[in-house]
Amino acid sequence: MLITKSVVHRESFLVRINPLLKIAFTAIAVSIALALRDLLAASLLVGFLLIFLFLSVRINFKTLVLAILGLMLFTTLAAWTLGDFRAAIINSLRLLAIILPTPLLSATTLPGDLIKALQAIRLPAFLVLGIMLTWRFLPILYQEAQRIIEANQLRGVDLPRQPQRWFNSLFVPLIFRIVTYADDVTVGLETRGYNPNFPRTQAQPLRWRLEDTIFTVGATLLLIIVGWLQW
Repeated sequence: MLITKSVVHRESFLVRINPLLKIAFTAIAVSIALALRDLLAASLLVGFLLIFLFLSVRINFKTLVLAILGLMLFTTLAAWTLGDFRAAIINSLRLLAIILPTPLLSATTLPGDLIKALQAIRLPAFLVLGIMLTWRFLPILYQEAQRIIEANQLRGVDLPRQPQRWFNSLFVPLIFRIVTYADDVTVGLETRGYNPNFPRTQAQPLRWRLEDTIFTVGATLLLIIVGWLQW
């Protein structure tokens, strides 16, 4: 939701960071978040992730309110189930710490930069192509779903309030559009003689810059402090 209903600030500091660093930070942060048991450590990690998110992405107010309400509901249910309000807060913060790095990565990484990063670590060409197409298809799928919902509203069908109509009125036309797009992409690749095994050059290869050093030092200090508080 944060990805589809947000607009990335192109001047954001994180947009200019090497994608490999952001991928590594995401993997390490999620791994640490899975083991979080300390309230202060979880609060610190979530706090910095939220700061990065708000500085990098313009979030729709309605989306923000719904996210807060959902978190409050989850915390309340966890407190009622566990019978321990402190444990419920820690579980909620841990959930946020697990979820936030991924949308932060996707919202601050341009598709072209992601492909360069994947090629730099020598991933197979067919895998890079699949990831690239999936990455570019996500916003298209969201736009198509919105168009289908709006078209149904013009016909007097309110899909959000009529889940029994989702299959015939939303999923079937959406699948049809996905297949159509996939066929168009396949024809386009064949027409241009695309071969993923041919060597390629880059007009703007990835380079280590001052921003990468600053991010590396800051992220390392953050993760060390979180780990020290936890263990």
